[in-house]
Amino acid sequence: MNRQSLTIRALQIGDRIDLKGLEREDAFSSNPLAFTTASGGMVALFKSGAAVFVAMTPPEEEALLDSLMSRVERPLAERETETTVIVVRPDADELLSVSGNIQLRAADQNRLLLVAEALAMSVAMAYDERRIAQAFDRIGPVAESLSQRRLPLGPQGSLLEQIGEALKLQQRLAGRVDLDDKPDVLWDHPELERLWVKLVDEYDLPARSRAIGRKLEVIRETADTITELIATRTSHRLEWYIIALIALEVVLGLYDRFWK
Repeated sequence: MNRQSLTIRALQIGDRIDLKGLEREDAFSSNPLAFTTASGGMVALFKSGAAVFVAMTPPEEEALLDSLMSRVERPLAERETETTVIVVRPDADELLSVSGNIQLRAADQNRLLLVAEALAMSVAMAYDERRIAQAFDRIGPVAESLSQRRLPLGPQGSLLEQIGEALKLQQRLAGRVDLDDKPDVLWDHPELERLWVKLVDEYDLPARSRAIGRKLEVIRETADTITELIATRTSHRLEWYIIALIALEVVLGLYDRFWK
């Protein structure tokens, strides 16, 4: 990888990639699983469902993705993607240029792995943001009903489906790598910490993570409210059923006493 510029592309291909059994002797990282290809490119695979390709052609990328699909949990029909160019300048500072390209002093494996980590987190967050937007669209009518002091209309099954979607989203986000967890490569190469800070800042990862957390909290609270409403509605129905049975018993008792 002695080229002056390299194209790097990240894709979110599913909810999760099962990496067990994919260990390779030529891998230079196990978390994420990263290795070089015969053509001189690089691949980084993340449990979070992201795959990152460096200096690879589209046919090479698709061939590798096809071989992975049996290990992808809930593959995405619409993949999140992010592409950028790495410019190698040994005599310059490591930064992200105005044009959006990533400028590195060298295209060594450790630096490329950090860039892959940042892009993988970015596409994972883009996927989470899209899922959260869809969840907000679903709970919008519920929130409107609650603001008008009335229970949401519609069958109970639809409300339970909304709760299920919120819980699945919460489960996925709980399993996502936290920004407070440093990439493994930084433990062995702390001199690259400044580069990681710049990458995190460039892709606005902390602010996006906080926004996702706040929106998820709203969804969770709404799901809890819906659950309570369903329980209350069910309780009220049971109460009316009991009252109806008592009334029926009283009527039958009066009938037996006065008309028989």
